Amino acid sequence: FIIQKYIERPFLIHKRKFDIRVWVLINQDLEVFFYKEGYLRTSCQEYKLDNCEDQLIHLTNNAVQKQAKGYGRFEDGNQLDFD
Repeated sequence: FIIQKYIERPFLIHKRKFDIRVWVLINQDLEVFFYKEGYLRTSCQEYKLDNCEDQLIHLTNNAVQKQAKGYGRFEDGNQLDFD
């Protein structure tokens, strides 16, 4: 089971939800290396709490977003780089 609290007032970009994807390497000596490049995955719809069932508003993963009519409307592939 996974139990978590939904964040009702998340930080948004252009009024839309996003998540951050980065790469990190931890070696056997527990040294941590953070790759400076990464990207943000965005939702194709503005964030609203009035419809919690709409996955296109609340989930930013590509498996969900690529099914939307608005996929890629704001960003190519619903992704932004850090710049």
